[in-house]
Amino acid sequence: MVLTQAIYEILKKRPYKTTTITYKRNRFRVEVADSFMKKMVGLMYRQNVGKSRGMLFPIAEPGVLASTITMMNMKFSIDIIWLDTRKRVVDIAENAQPSMSIFDSYRPRQAAKYVLELDAGSVRRLGIKLHDRVAFK
Repeated sequence: MVLTQAIYEILKKRPYKTTTITYKRNRFRVEVADSFMKKMVGLMYRQNVGKSRGMLFPIAEPGVLASTITMMNMKFSIDIIWLDTRKRVVDIAENAQPSMSIFDSYRPRQAAKYVLELDAGSVRRLGIKLHDRVAFK
């Protein structure tokens, strides 16, 4: 925990790249976790993700284990959306709960190229479902 918190303190001083994700007519400004350290820390230690905000994790080699999300040291619930190489939804975990254990994790039922984390309730509010497509660069 001390190591991830120290990494978080370093990362928060450096701006993340951002991109806009579009789902139907809804837009989300998301930070891109494009390094090992950013992926390891994710949204840990933050107070919230914010409405119409989120984090995107590109996965170098699409897979189930590579796209597993751990909720350790999180302070709020999130919706997790796994996307394939065509940016289609392959799995969803709604209202993933914070944890103090590395063993409390969420993994997709099939390989994913991207993992999108949004504020809890976003999936239900927007009606996101399997096979839907999102757009981003």
